[in-house]
Amino acid sequence: MILNTNNGPLYFEVAGSGTPLVFASGWAMSCECWRPVVTLLQSRYRCLIYDARGTGRSQPVALDASFTIADHAEDLHQILDVADLFDAVMIGHDLGALVVATCATTRPQEARAMVVVSPRAGMSPNDVKHLAVSTPASLALRELAAFPLIRNLVARRFSRAPQPFRDRLFNDFADLSPRAVYETALAASETEAIQTLEHYVARKNERALFICGEKDKKGTAEARRLFACARAGRLATLRNCGYLPMLEYPRQFAKLIDDFAAAAPGPPHHMLIPT
Repeated sequence: MILNTNNGPLYFEVAGSGTPLVFASGWAMSCECWRPVVTLLQSRYRCLIYDARGTGRSQPVALDASFTIADHAEDLHQILDVADLFDAVMIGHDLGALVVATCATTRPQEARAMVVVSPRAGMSPNDVKHLAVSTPASLALRELAAFPLIRNLVARRFSRAPQPFRDRLFNDFADLSPRAVYETALAASETEAIQTLEHYVARKNERALFICGEKDKKGTAEARRLFACARAGRLATLRNCGYLPMLEYPRQFAKLIDDFAAAAPGPPHHMLIPT
């Protein structure tokens, strides 16, 4: 379905019935990254996936559109409103976790629990500086992709995805709005956005599940840091897995979501999942 807004179209899909699950994709990724997991879960859950502003089918964006985390969270709220979804388990990958945390913070009725997948603490100051100097928003994406920082970052993140999803991820990146990839990356590195996620999981009654791949060193470090802040958190580390657990091990990932969504709140614990 397409939701037309003043900032451009927003593409979303809803499949299945039951407890709602909302999936927010990471940086430079469309909702196709969730397809295998949704296929496994839609018999028991009502699953919503969507393309964020400036990605996939949520284009073209308006000339005056911006790409802050708050903007992306407002887009998600509008989609949830149209889809009549609330009290959902919110699942955010990479910067998608910042988006769902912001949405859940401003509108608590929309989230009953959160799953944080392969989280990031933002780009390093040097990377942000390099990005700002090297990639003005007016560049065509084929030029943007030529910069070593961006090219290498995308290649590393998507290299472990199985085919045909690896090609789809690269194609999604190639079709991105240049402004979307640039401004969203910078917004995800802002302290305020990162603190919103940290403050949300630190609340006493907020349930959170953190999922990371053993080989994703940055994601593992940030997931452990957030887990240490959580009052009602669980941490699952998938062996021999990288940045994309939902594509690398979709069945194990879906089982983690299923168990978490169905379980009553319990004490924090850490699981190491064999693959």
